[in-house]
Amino acid sequence: MVGKLNTRVIGMGVAALVLASLTLILKKDSDLGMLHSQSPGISLTQFGDSKRSDQTSQESGFVGREVCRECHENNFELHARHGHASTFHQVSQTQLPDVFAGSKFDGGKGYGIYEYFADDQRELFVRLPAEFDQQAFPLQYALGSGQHAQTMLTLTTATDGQTEGIEHRVSCYHNQRVGITPGHSKMSPSNALELFGDMQRGEPLQRCVYCHTTRGEVVDATVKDLVASVNCEKCHGPGSEHVRLARKTPTPPKYSVGREDWDVESEIQLCGDCHRLPKNLSEMEVREYPDLLARFQPVGMLRSRCYLESDGQMRCTTCHNPHQTIQEVSKDQHVRACIQCHDDQNAEHVVCSVSKDSGCIECHMPALEMPEGLRFHDHWIRVRED
Repeated sequence: MVGKLNTRVIGMGVAALVLASLTLILKKDSDLGMLHSQSPGISLTQFGDSKRSDQTSQESGFVGREVCRECHENNFELHARHGHASTFHQVSQTQLPDVFAGSKFDGGKGYGIYEYFADDQRELFVRLPAEFDQQAFPLQYALGSGQHAQTMLTLTTATDGQTEGIEHRVSCYHNQRVGITPGHSKMSPSNALELFGDMQRGEPLQRCVYCHTTRGEVVDATVKDLVASVNCEKCHGPGSEHVRLARKTPTPPKYSVGREDWDVESEIQLCGDCHRLPKNLSEMEVREYPDLLARFQPVGMLRSRCYLESDGQMRCTTCHNPHQTIQEVSKDQHVRACIQCHDDQNAEHVVCSVSKDSGCIECHMPALEMPEGLRFHDHWIRVRED
């Protein structure tokens, strides 16, 4: 049980953290409060300023999605409705202050009751009154489109000068349902900050920001050179040279995924960079393939006979338009994607013995239930024993 911070010694498992000589500065504004100790000259952590880092980069050839729109209006419009277009925001720019402000949520054993409020700038904060009275913890960034969930991230600077990220223990799920963040239900806090969520630093934190942005590097508790969300140049690369040539000639050289050397492996590596590849998992996970791996679509696809026996032809875009949100694709369209390789009119194709034109998804890659009501389709396409 965590006691009051003024005289606290937090011990979880085999580790103990003495905080009696530390000061936890939670916000520069004095009206939001400060967690004090007996030695206020020592700072445990300082929160970054999300506003000064949220700037579109004009360096390294990035032009922004509005420039891409000049020639690619259809893909621009499709992408605008895709989850990729809204994967990283300041919390104040989302609906989250409206969802959380004025509410309470039980964080579970060892955490306490969270109380949320927003200021007049729509910046969102959380309190744990049982532990820290009215001291406020800022919730800076929102990661995720909201089609599945949005999870909040706060950046801090630890006493050793390293940036740490606190992934808040509470997330907002589809239809504004509030619940425990995926992966947090079995966690226990090991220090004061972890009462607000899971702490990450170094490469795991960088990867978190990397996969939710087009460009951004975590430096000094901010995101430097931020191009928020997963936009055109995340997958296609910086577009300045392509734009320059396209404005000079109606037939510019092929670019990015249009290059002659772009192949199946290139595409799988690109998508798998964030959607995960077998190399990102343990040998046991790859071997035993727990249901949770349905979240990592390339891992399942690479195990599928559809891929293994496709002579190197099957790729992510065989079934998916990468610009179009899955919510706009009908079940019939998915079935047609299957039938293009399993057509009973083609003697070279393997045709399903149960149904030649329906039930493909439900039987061979069903949606699996995840914690907190999330559902992901298993991309290991196979005849399932169950």
